[in-house]
Amino acid sequence: MSQSRFDVNEQIQIPNGNAIKGQQMFEFKCSACHNFEDDKEELAAPTLKKIMGKRIGSTMFHYSKSMRNCNEIWTEKNMFLFLKDPKAFFRDTKMAQTKIANPQERADIIEFLKSL
Repeated sequence: MSQSRFDVNEQIQIPNGNAIKGQQMFEFKCSACHNFEDDKEELAAPTLKKIMGKRIGSTMFHYSKSMRNCNEIWTEKNMFLFLKDPKAFFRDTKMAQTKIANPQERADIIEFLKSL
């Protein structure tokens, strides 16, 4: 059973994203750990290569138990909520405590991820 806190019925407003700004924001906030290499077990963080639309916790990275057991897909909504506060959705996440509070920044990063 999934231990995530994603609420499929929750209504949220996601701003229109800008992939160019999202790439800049990704490089500033995410690229120290994440990259777009081919999937490998030994990466410091999961590859984000074509992550949108994949099942959460499904790459070769050694995810936390709750992420491995999650049956959700990386949708715009799930990614938008996750980036706001990763530990709010997966308390045992291995992701560094990087919260992206600004909704526009999150939308821009998502637009960039979708463009890959």
